[in-house]
Amino acid sequence: MKKIVLAFLMFPVLHALGQKSEVQPFTFGYSIGAEMQSLNIGLFSERPTGPYITADRPGFGAAAGIWGQWQLLPVLHLRPAVQFHYTKNTIRFWADNGVVERREYPFTEIEIPVHFLLTSAGQRLPVKGLILFGGRLSGNLAAARQNVLMKLLPERLGLDIGIGAGFRWGNWAIQPEIIYSYGMNNVHDFTNSPYDWSVGRIFRDRLNLRVAFRRLR
Repeated sequence: MKKIVLAFLMFPVLHALGQKSEVQPFTFGYSIGAEMQSLNIGLFSERPTGPYITADRPGFGAAAGIWGQWQLLPVLHLRPAVQFHYTKNTIRFWADNGVVERREYPFTEIEIPVHFLLTSAGQRLPVKGLILFGGRLSGNLAAARQNVLMKLLPERLGLDIGIGAGFRWGNWAIQPEIIYSYGMNNVHDFTNSPYDWSVGRIFRDRLNLRVAFRRLR
């Protein structure tokens, strides 16, 4: 009985691996999108007299890039990319005297995401669903313009997961995607400022709504 159940569970996987994949050259395309970034700040203490900080509402921005894609299996693809992002977040600084000051932190970043894409196997479907997962590494080129009250590290490492759908529109392949990027590294740069002693770990999370597209041959 166990062998029958195992064979039943393995059949879809073996069927997908056993499909004859169409020989396709390396493909590449472009992407544009909108960004929402939040700063998750861990505070050691939040005293009425300060000093401490709080993050304002999430920051919004835009992104654009180029990507290349290889087909590893009939339903599995590898897609690295180079992207440029711009977002801006606001942090509130609560001083000892009760004065609250808002400072803007710009993020002008170059980013290298590497994603695996699981797509539906049907070749004749008008719309193909996909599941995306992977990671990304980015560097903030605007880190030098950050305010000296508290610094953030320019490097960011994220784990990504997302969903999307692909379809054809004339001579173009269009693929809208929703991607959530979970910040993995602490970006708080401790410089011994008064605010550093009340702040612990700071993470940057993102939600990306983008469209990947390429011209069909």
